[in-house]
Amino acid sequence: MLRRILGRLTIALLAASFSENNSSASPLEDSLAVPAEHDACTKEFVPLREEAVARGKLIKAASERHAPPDETCKLIGNYGQSETKMIKYIEANPAKCGFPPLIADQLKASHKNTEAMQKKVCAMAQQAGPVGDFDDIGAPQLIR
Repeated sequence: MLRRILGRLTIALLAASFSENNSSASPLEDSLAVPAEHDACTKEFVPLREEAVARGKLIKAASERHAPPDETCKLIGNYGQSETKMIKYIEANPAKCGFPPLIADQLKASHKNTEAMQKKVCAMAQQAGPVGDFDDIGAPQLIR
């Protein structure tokens, strides 16, 4: 089940990354009219987007190496935080940057999916319990 959940998240991340990398201009660039404001908005927003992409790649790598659910839970939480930063920036600067409402709506929908995914993965991590070598817990010490 964890593989299926991570697979869905990975596909969503790749689709977002693919659409960003193959367009002639980002939605941010398409929506900005004034060059000075464009530069300021780009300078502030692009690092937020790059952080989200980098965190998404960490999730993909964890999925490929079959990371334990507790690690994956943390990675998805970190990705969700980066989504929240982008949403807050877009909501705080709609007039200055000329963000169309569609961008905020898409990010919010994506964030809801991330939150749902995190709940599922973190629940699996809690059910799995701690990871490690616990064979000796409660065993008497050997006397030599």
